[in-house]
Amino acid sequence: MESRGEYFDGQSAACKHVVLRLKNDCLQIDGDGLELQLPYSELRLSDALGSVSRSIYLPDGGKCDIRNRVFAAELQKKLGRGGFFNQVHRFENSLRLAAIALLLTAVVVWAFIRFGIPVLAERMAYAIPPSAEVSMGKEAFEFLDSSFFSETGLPKWRQLEVEQLFNQVVSGMEQDQRDYQLLFRDSAAFGANALALPGGTVIVTDDFMALVDRDEELIAVLAHEIGHIRNRHALRKIIQSSTAGLLVAAITGDILSSGSIAAALPTMLVDAKYSRDMEREADDAAVEYMLAQGIPLHHLADVLLNLQRSVGGEKEGSGEPSALRYLSTHPATQERIERLSSY
Repeated sequence: MESRGEYFDGQSAACKHVVLRLKNDCLQIDGDGLELQLPYSELRLSDALGSVSRSIYLPDGGKCDIRNRVFAAELQKKLGRGGFFNQVHRFENSLRLAAIALLLTAVVVWAFIRFGIPVLAERMAYAIPPSAEVSMGKEAFEFLDSSFFSETGLPKWRQLEVEQLFNQVVSGMEQDQRDYQLLFRDSAAFGANALALPGGTVIVTDDFMALVDRDEELIAVLAHEIGHIRNRHALRKIIQSSTAGLLVAAITGDILSSGSIAAALPTMLVDAKYSRDMEREADDAAVEYMLAQGIPLHHLADVLLNLQRSVGGEKEGSGEPSALRYLSTHPATQERIERLSSY
């Protein structure tokens, strides 16, 4: 096979018209005062790009430009780069194939975000040292306490009762190295809410305590929040939200700095929505404890129903439903209640 082309010696802008021939083991270039035979191993061919001429780069710094696509494709095969690059060029020159490639790319990206990132985020969350987790939880609480919380109005005797229940739940669940603590706060912004911070801190609001009818309901919610902490859901959620940083960390092996996660934690906790999988994990932790203690599971369903009903009523003076915040961070309430009945 042969093709016409333009030869440049790499020393000047002068152009020579040449004929190129493909031999079994070399490329032959003939022209005015020029006769070259170059092994294929010493040549480099530019990638195909639309109808642009392709360049053959020679070992002495010269090059030949050719427009014959068939010749260039055959030369590419001689160079051992035929299959993949030819397919890439086909996609570049076909609107239909380009659309298919775009669709496939979108599917792959969606699948990675939907399935890959949560798995990587979980592994990264567990790779963060406990001391760093405690530090992040402390920084998040200081921000929330100064911005959204005020002193609790819950009587001291009731606080002591609930703390005793909390300690019983902690000791009755699978042991870990965290130093758990329960805090009481009032909050117009959060309304009826129970909040789990990294490191072992659980916060319950006065409005939430007002919704609880029985201690068994409170125990169920406390066990649920401890389940969030033990499964590091807050850390996993913020890492999942930091997709770009996660990709860099996954490629380089560098865990995201605890400082950057701590800086984003408060904002995420104010307007967080745990995934359904995370809610199921936390519910499972609560169910495991309740079954071990002989506490009927309907108590967890009852408190969820109370929260759901309270959304229909306005918290006095707040302008928004009292339990809206809790339900916004605990989606698919009816789905969870139905799942509890399946145990």
